[in-house]
Amino acid sequence: MSEAIAVERSLGVASETAPGQSLYAIAWRRLLRKRTALVGLAVIVLLVLAAVLADVIAPYGPTAIFSQDAMSPPSWTHPMGTDLLGRDVLSRVIHGSRVSIYVGIFSLVLAIFLGIPLGVIAGFYGGALDNFIMRIMDIILAFPIFLLAIVIMVILEPSTTNVVIALGIVRIPIYARIVRGSVLTVKELEYVEAARSLAVPDPRILLRHILPNCMAPIIVTSTLSVGTSIIVEASLSFLGLGTQPPTPSWGWDLKANLMLLEINPWITIFPGLAIFFTVLAFNLFGDGLRDALDPRLKE
Repeated sequence: MSEAIAVERSLGVASETAPGQSLYAIAWRRLLRKRTALVGLAVIVLLVLAAVLADVIAPYGPTAIFSQDAMSPPSWTHPMGTDLLGRDVLSRVIHGSRVSIYVGIFSLVLAIFLGIPLGVIAGFYGGALDNFIMRIMDIILAFPIFLLAIVIMVILEPSTTNVVIALGIVRIPIYARIVRGSVLTVKELEYVEAARSLAVPDPRILLRHILPNCMAPIIVTSTLSVGTSIIVEASLSFLGLGTQPPTPSWGWDLKANLMLLEINPWITIFPGLAIFFTVLAFNLFGDGLRDALDPRLKE
């Protein structure tokens, strides 16, 4: 048994790393050469810091009302102006980043937590189980993502937590299909066959040999999915089906102030720019990760 474990370890090392250096070390060096990806990463870091430190860096509370300054343009007192109720737009944009990060990250965690095991099981065992799981995924994918999210929100009720649940559910098939495709390729490789010949248990083969070699597409898709989730959350809030007031949300602020666009465009421009730059940052970082993790690119 000890000899089998030693051989298994040598197979795992050979499958997971290149001679003298790991795949992820190579990918990190490639990523450092991509300026657009680094810019996207910097914006993401700033966004996360803003969300964590919103109570500290925001000049006012997100619901604090300054009635005497209602609808004022950008000034030293209110750098992004104020809305119809006299609330500071900058403070609401900063606090609104919490909702976007919360929805983007936790909907991703939910989709990964359910999608990856389903994809691994379907791809590794195949047969009737694979067919059953994939047909369920096909049913979910038959609905447009945004429409299905709206249906789920109507069934539940408008709230930030329910947006997370809705986005997590509609993205499960995406990860299940990506992982299944990777598993179908990896499980036919020689080192997996060798591990099977040594009677290594299936859970150990999946966790040690197969899943680590499926991580690259999962990482890239996850990064790009966060940006999409932020857009969908803002859209649902814009329709009144997402985050509800008085919780600050970029989408809700766009909806509430859209009718005042001709009077004071600033109160809609800044939440819109926050959505734009956040999604752009995740897309730039995701594109850089995709190139960095592409095994066809030479060092």
